Amino acid sequence: MTTCIREATPQDTSAISSLVSHLTGKLISPLHIENRLHNMRGNPDELLYVYEEKNRILGTLSFRIRRDHAAHDVTFSEISVISYKQDPDSNQAPLAQLRSYAEQLASDHNCSGMMWLTDEESTDMSRSARPPIGFHETGYRFVKRFL
Repeated sequence: MTTCIREATPQDTSAISSLVSHLTGKLISPLHIENRLHNMRGNPDELLYVYEEKNRILGTLSFRIRRDHAAHDVTFSEISVISYKQDPDSNQAPLAQLRSYAEQLASDHNCSGMMWLTDEESTDMSRSARPPIGFHETGYRFVKRFL
């Protein structure tokens, strides 16, 4: 089974658009994804990766470095798995592999810590029952979705 995590390219826009549209139930234009990638190219602190298995994109990972120069150049990575799904024909767990990859990226960029943002909507009970390993909850982020 061939899996890899790699930086997203403009050739991935249709596959990413299709995946996000499928998971959200809302049409996301490939042009929207292409514009997002174009905007990221000018910023070395913001990257988008794809999880690919059998030449199919099954997940995406957004990696952003947040710098606090006032606090003596403290850097944190901000990670969000934009979308992922478990392939029923696979033994691999895209979320676990993307999380591990994100931790390696944070280490490679000498980040002081890592903020894991999730799109998973869950109750307080289920969230506390299975927090990401090594993370602790520091509050809540309120999100208004437009897509």
